[in-house]
Amino acid sequence: MAMTGGTAAALPMSNHTRERVTVAKLTLENFYSTLLTQHEEREMRQKKLEKAMEEDGLPDEEVQYCTSILVDLKT
Repeated sequence: MAMTGGTAAALPMSNHTRERVTVAKLTLENFYSTLLTQHEEREMRQKKLEKAMEEDGLPDEEVQYCTSILVDLKT
């Protein structure tokens, strides 16, 4: 719907167009939802790995080096 002067004006749209818009909207919502979930999972795995490295007694330099490699892989 188009906005004119703060009110929504209904534009004529075919059912085919509405269906395509709905599919596009759902596709984008799914993509970004999945992207956010994957990002959160990566962060959790990174923190778990950092904790395991610290528990194994790795020096801070090695922990930082491994963390920097993971950060480079993300980009």
